[in-house]
Amino acid sequence: MHISFCGIKNAGAYTNFQEKAQILNTNRGSFILPRGRRIDFQAELNNKNGNDLDEFKNILKAYPNKYNPNILKVTYEWFINPNNGKKMRIYSVNDNILDINKITFPVFNKVFMLMKKVSQMQKNELSIENSYLSTDEAKSAFKYYSILENKPIEEVMNEAYLKDNVIDGANVLSKKFANALTEYVLS
Repeated sequence: MHISFCGIKNAGAYTNFQEKAQILNTNRGSFILPRGRRIDFQAELNNKNGNDLDEFKNILKAYPNKYNPNILKVTYEWFINPNNGKKMRIYSVNDNILDINKITFPVFNKVFMLMKKVSQMQKNELSIENSYLSTDEAKSAFKYYSILENKPIEEVMNEAYLKDNVIDGANVLSKKFANALTEYVLS
């Protein structure tokens, strides 16, 4: 299967590394933020220069984005569980947590292929519409980091939508999803 991913726009990526556990106070209460790392990648898929949106149609239908049916948000988290000290990994698509199994294997595989393609893209192939950056959709993708790092959302977004960060984030995610696929196949 060949997927051409020049058909993305408004891509952003953000990474946070939490060196030690801490208590995070929010308007919803307090919770423990464990030591770990989180990476989010979000892009709008389209059929420009291929059928990229069509390739992900079933995934986007099964795991819809609440703002836009063409948005794919991929998240990877690893953290040290404060209750038992074990390393945990979480993969999600559009905020739906996925365990890798025979049903979700194709989802993991397509996400891996997308991330690999994006990580190999040239900066001039990535486009961001200025009007998009002021939308709730764009802000929502990375608001977690604004709260976590106590930064204004505009500062977080300025970092998230840098083309170098998009390419770097996709590169890390491609490796994480490749590792999950390999571990599943070998288990």
